[in-house]
Amino acid sequence: MFKKVLVSLALFLVVFGVTACGKTIDSYVLNNMAEITKEYYFGENDTMVATLSVGEREEDYLVNGQATELVDYSLLVIKFKEENIAKAIVFEVKSGEVTVDVEAEYNSFNNSYMVDIVDDITIGEDFSIVYDEQTVTLEKQNFAIDYENALQIVCENLKDKLEEQKSYNHFNAECYLRVMSEKDDDFSDLYWCFTCLNYEGESFSVIISTVDGSVLAISDGEEKTA
Repeated sequence: MFKKVLVSLALFLVVFGVTACGKTIDSYVLNNMAEITKEYYFGENDTMVATLSVGEREEDYLVNGQATELVDYSLLVIKFKEENIAKAIVFEVKSGEVTVDVEAEYNSFNNSYMVDIVDDITIGEDFSIVYDEQTVTLEKQNFAIDYENALQIVCENLKDKLEEQKSYNHFNAECYLRVMSEKDDDFSDLYWCFTCLNYEGESFSVIISTVDGSVLAISDGEEKTA
């Protein structure tokens, strides 16, 4: 009986070891995302620019190096081309035949109005916002390099850095994947921005082209161009 127990324990350890060793850095990163943008919409008119980031992020949004349970989000950001510093604005969101009123609060950090509309409306093909009788139609950006491609490129180019975050079978960091523009007021070029933040508050990032997947910059100072 005792021998059978030892054999069973040995088999368990072998299986556990194979499972742990077989876990790739890609799976560690994917399982420790604190925020991930999967779809991105953009639109502008003469008075404002609007973007919509759709994906998943932590329910308790804490920047602490530890990823927790994810929930869906649809972050709408509105930026006026002329200064507007009201504490909040109310505007219409239209998706297909459905229209709802939404309030967005001013964020002084990036001089824009932001609101998560995930519970307000379902995003359809015809999606627009109306403010002060001005309409902005947002179109989905069909990037040649989607979020899955971007994460694969990240893992290929930052493999060593990401491996350093592992301890036994645990990943001691959280990861973020967002869409960013070159400058806050210039949306002509859009990029994927991946950031990894560990328990000690140390972080590193990589900027990836949404067009061809080129690694354009890495946070440690190493520069790469297409």
